[in-house]
Amino acid sequence: MRFSRTRQRTCSLKRDRYVVSRRRTGFGDCLWSLAAAWRYAQRTGRTLAIGWRGSCYLNQPFTNAFTVFFEPIQDIAGVRVICDDQINQLSFPGPFFPSWWNKPTIESVYRPDEQIFPERDELTELLQAQDDTDTNRVVCDACLMWRCDQAAERQIFQSLKP
Repeated sequence: MRFSRTRQRTCSLKRDRYVVSRRRTGFGDCLWSLAAAWRYAQRTGRTLAIGWRGSCYLNQPFTNAFTVFFEPIQDIAGVRVICDDQINQLSFPGPFFPSWWNKPTIESVYRPDEQIFPERDELTELLQAQDDTDTNRVVCDACLMWRCDQAAERQIFQSLKP
């Protein structure tokens, strides 16, 4: 895995660099993944995109479950957030981290277990490092329980309104 030191970026470049919180699993898992993604976005100056489409709690696969459960927000403690219907219009061109997400969309529909666990480990390594990846998009779609500190968890809970 290759990381580079986080460096100063212009405002426009920051807007082009995202951490995508993309979960479709249990509610607690979604929140833990979101907290870890937020902490990384805060540390690296990236925008946080929250896209919980395909949630196991909804029967509409293209509805972002985040905005069903919480009021849309634009900022969490200084981190720009995109979580409303605007996310459906955004294009997230690569390169991506983990690299598996660089596959054509049709190949990315199903992720077997033998892919999910190494991806979680790659994300864990990135989230715990003090460096940033050179890729523009980081996709947090793994169980990231205990991958962030309690202060990040508290910040998420304090920022969200049902």
